[in-house]
This record gives sequence, structure tokens and C-alpha cells, in this order.
Amino acid sequence: MAISRRKLLISGAAVGAASATGLLAWELNKQETNARIVIAGGGAAGMAIANKLNMYLRGARITVVEPRPYHWYQPGQTLLLAGVYDSRDDVVSTNKEYMDADVRWINDSVTEFDPDNNQLHTAQTGKLDYDYLIVATGLELRFDLIEGLDPDQIGQDGIASIYHSPEAGIASHKQAMKFAQSNGGQGVFTRPKGAMKCAGAPLKATNLVEYFAHQAGQRDRFQFDYMTAEDFLFSVKVFDKRLQEIWQEREIQPHYEHDLQAIDSQTQEAWFSTRDGGQIKAEWDFIHISPPMSAIPVVRDSALADTADFKGYVEVDKYSLQHKRYANVFGLGDTVGTPVGKTAASVKAQLPVVATNLTALIREEEMPARWDGYTSCPMILDVGHAMLWEFDYSLQPVTALPFEVVDPLAKSKLSWVMEKSLLRPVYDIMLEGYTPI
Repeated sequence: MAISRRKLLISGAAVGAASATGLLAWELNKQETNARIVIAGGGAAGMAIANKLNMYLRGARITVVEPRPYHWYQPGQTLLLAGVYDSRDDVVSTNKEYMDADVRWINDSVTEFDPDNNQLHTAQTGKLDYDYLIVATGLELRFDLIEGLDPDQIGQDGIASIYHSPEAGIASHKQAMKFAQSNGGQGVFTRPKGAMKCAGAPLKATNLVEYFAHQAGQRDRFQFDYMTAEDFLFSVKVFDKRLQEIWQEREIQPHYEHDLQAIDSQTQEAWFSTRDGGQIKAEWDFIHISPPMSAIPVVRDSALADTADFKGYVEVDKYSLQHKRYANVFGLGDTVGTPVGKTAASVKAQLPVVATNLTALIREEEMPARWDGYTSCPMILDVGHAMLWEFDYSLQPVTALPFEVVDPLAKSKLSWVMEKSLLRPVYDIMLEGYTPI
């Protein structure tokens, strides 16, 4: 089967054809409604669901509340570290590029959710009433939980973190190259405990910096230590095993159940809690920090938050993405309490589920759509090779492409090309509300 027919890859011509043939069907089948739909959060998930709902509904009053005045392509942060992207403009664009004219956009922050009264409050606009609410507020980066770390230090004195901002991604690349082209030293890479966006990113960062050191020709003068608060490298066992094999070849040492607690930028030391309740100190010349993450305060302190398995995240049914206690509320993207799925690929898979189920709810019908936990992680190995890892709730590999095209366990130039050049167009199509693949 030709690659262009698979769900992961699609040409511009195919998108145009899908749009043209599907447009008439969408228009004929749109649900008439005057429902007030408020979307909290206008990042990838919020932007895309607003546009997608316009394909399902006619007459709905859709409002997006988002404080950030620009759109940040966060999957591009690893490409900033790789040096493939080299400017803020590579990952930042205006919200207007994707906003539908029929959607009301409020540049504001949600200060309170009041689901018992179908309301939310904002910092400047005040109270907003809704008939249906979609929470897509993303995650908070908890640099504040690391003692001694000032986020302004990122990009200086050997401290890197691609998560913090576009500027930090660029600065982290410069720090990585300075370290790799030095006379040797200690590289430390951290992974926090619990859920995080793009859980593969700390691994990708480790691979890239080790590659830079190898390319510089003095690899034997460097030591690379990966300090993870979890007891595995990756949650999918077959992928975990493959990466362990690769790291053994590349002499990257993993340290399990080591949770970063504090750093000292002056002495270049870091302290980690360990599985036995103790604490160890690690010296570093370069450190890449992946901070702890959580739902944003207004979500985790609200009535919408899960208080059990996914404490602080929006409490949803993991298949329908409907809130478990408030039937007119849905969660979407990184903020939902589900076992996996904090990637843009997951958002793309979730969008038709939320749109279909919300439309069914308006029609007073059973909700038919189910999300199976699909996500994907192009595991970058170096500048030029990656492995395409896809999986779902079963934590077993799933594949969009046949193994003869992309073996998820083999180094692949095609997987690198997909990460570098093909995923961004698919992402941009998703923001417009289209999910044809």
C-alpha cells in the first residue's frame, strides 16, 4: 500500500480532496443549535476543537478563553535543541492564522470554574455562562518544585530545558553545543515523576547531546547519566527494551527512581531523592531539566479535578472524554486525567471523539465515539535518524505504516524526515479542525 494512503502521511492534494468531498457532507449533516459552548484554553487542543465544532454544528455560540496571544508549536522544541530550527519564528505564530471568524476569542485567563452553575470566571471579562464546557488548559511546568532553580538560568552556565519556552529551546542548543565541543565533562538529564507532556522529550534530549559529543570527536571524555524518577525509560516495554539496548551501545547510563529535588548553579551540583528514601548528589557540567508538571492551578483546585488516580487533572471517562460528574463538560489534551496521551498526536485522535460525542449530547443521543489512548512519539536518535513509536491504552505498539516501511524498533531516516518535515503540516491541518489521517 502506498504511503500516501496511510493515515500518518498525507499530501496537500489529498487534504484538498478530503476537504472538498467532505465539505458537502458536513454541511448537510450539521446539527442546528444555539448552544453556548465555552472552551477553556486556546492552545493546540482548544484551537483545533473550536474549528472542528464549526464543522459539526450550525448556530452554536463558541467562545475560546486563552491568555496567550500567540500559538506555540511545542513539538518543535526538540528540533530547536537539534539545531534544525534556529529561531523563535520556527515554533511561534499568531493565533489569527488559525482562528475561525465565527468563533469568539477572548484573550483572558480563567480564574474559577463553577460547574454547578454552568459558569466560569475570567480575570478581565468576568463571568461566562455556558451550556457546554470543554477544558483544554494544558499543563503547568513546575520549575518551582526544584529548589535552587531560577528558570531565568536556563540557557546559561550549562543549564538547559527545552520545555520552558522557544527562547529556552534555542539557548539550550547553544549550551549543548558548547558542552559537546568542550574537552569533556558530565552530562546529566532528568525526568520527573508522574505525567508529563511528551514523555519522550527527555530521552530525545539525551540522545541529541550524546550525538553532538560523538560528532565532536571526543566522546570518550564525556559521561552521560539519565536520572529518571520512574522505574523505566519508557512505559511501553518493547520500546523500553530497545532503548536500553541502544543506550548500552552508546554508553548512556540510566539511573532509576532518582527524582531531582534541588540544584546549585554555582557549584554545578544536583540532588536527587532515591528509591530507598535517601538522597544522592550528582555533579554536572551540563544538565537538561525536565520539570515536574501538573494541571494548572485553576483546574487542580476546582470541582472538575480528579481526587483519586489522576489527582488534579480533569476527571474524565478515558474513552468518551466526558467528565465523570458533570455531563455537559468534556476534557481535551494534556489536562485530562488519562493513563497516557499528553502529545499532539493524542489531541488529533481525541478531536473527533469530543466533537462527535458533544454533538450526540446536543441531539440527546448516546455518545458513540471512543478514544483508545492512541499516541505517538517519534523517538529522535540523532540528527538524521529516529524511530516512530505509536501505542494506545494497552501499552502495546500500534502502527500506522507497515513494518516494511517503518519498523518502530529500527533506526530510520524516514522517521526522522517525518519528525523534521511532515508532522508540522499535519499539525497545522489539525489546528484548522481537520483530522483526515
